[in-house]
Amino acid sequence: MNEKSATIQHCDLIVTENCFLRCKMCHIWKHRKDDETIPFKTYIEFLSALKELSGKNTQIQFVGGEPLLKKGILDLISCASSHGFPTTMTTNGCLIDREMADGIIASGLNAIGFSLESLHGQRHDFLRGVPGTFKKVMDAISYFQDTSAPKDIFISTIINGTNLEDIIAIAEWVNKNPRLSFVYFQSVMQPFAMAEDDSWHQREEVRFLWPDTTAVHKVLDKLIALQKQGYKIANPPGQFNAFKNYFSDPRKFIKKIKCNLGHNAFSVLPNGDVFLCFSLPPIGNIMVDKIGAIWVSEKARKAREQISSCQKNCKLMINCFFENEESKIIK
Repeated sequence: MNEKSATIQHCDLIVTENCFLRCKMCHIWKHRKDDETIPFKTYIEFLSALKELSGKNTQIQFVGGEPLLKKGILDLISCASSHGFPTTMTTNGCLIDREMADGIIASGLNAIGFSLESLHGQRHDFLRGVPGTFKKVMDAISYFQDTSAPKDIFISTIINGTNLEDIIAIAEWVNKNPRLSFVYFQSVMQPFAMAEDDSWHQREEVRFLWPDTTAVHKVLDKLIALQKQGYKIANPPGQFNAFKNYFSDPRKFIKKIKCNLGHNAFSVLPNGDVFLCFSLPPIGNIMVDKIGAIWVSEKARKAREQISSCQKNCKLMINCFFENEESKIIK
C-alpha cells in the first residue's frame, strides 16, 4: 500500500487529558497533567499540512479528557472547519451553557456527542462521579434543539453492570427525539489510566461495572432486534454479537480480523506526539515535523508492520476500532 496516497479517514486530536469529573469507567482524573503544550500556531500549521496530505477526507475528532477544557478549543474547531474537514467532538456537557452552545454552533462543528449513562439522574451522576452532571448534560442537549447546527447530535453510552437496565430506555428515547441523530453503545472496558490487568473486571473496586452475563446478553439481543427495526443505533453490523462474546469472558476474546490501524487513522496527544497505536511508541511529533513526513517515516513503517502482526487481545477492537467483513473502522 502506498502510504503517500492513502486516504486518512480519522485524526483524533486529544487536546487535553484532563477532566474534572470522577468517572467510574475512567481514571484519567486521578492523574492531573499540565498539557497546554502545543502552541496554537502549531495546531494551525498541522491542520494545513494535513489538508495538503489528505485533502478534506479526514474526520477531525476533538478528544479529551474533557475537550472543552482546552483553551481556544472553539477557535481550533473553526480552523478545522474552515479547511473543510468534517469535525466531531464528544463532551460530558457540563461546561455548556447558552453562551458556550452559541460558540459551538458558530465554530462550524459538524457533530457533537454527549456522554449519557442513564436517564435516571442519580445513576448517571454515580457513574460520572459528580452530583448534578445529569442535569447539566440534559440542559446542554436542550441548547441545540432549536437549531440545525451542529448537523448531528448523538449520544454515547457505555454498557456496564450499573446501567444495564437503562440501555433499552436510552435507545428508545433517542429514537423518539427528532433532533438526536443516533446513539452509539460501547462495552465497558478496563478503566483508562488503570494498570493493565486481564482480570480487572474481578477486582473489588470495579467489579460493579461488570454486568451479569445472562442479563447483558438479553439486553444485547434486544438492541439487535431494535436495530433491525430501524432504530437510530449507530453500532455496525456484528458489534453487539462481539459484545456478547466479550462479556462472556473478556480474557478469551480475540479479534478475528487483522487490525488495520495505521493505514487510515492516527492520534495526536497534547504534547504533540503522534501515535498509530497507543501500545507502540510514537511515530513523531507535530511540533518537530509536519504530518506528511511523519506519516511516511521509518518509524511509521515499523509501527505498521508491528500492527499487522499483532496478536494482542486488544479490547479497543470491539469499541472504537470495531470492524468486521461488513464494516469499516468506526470511531
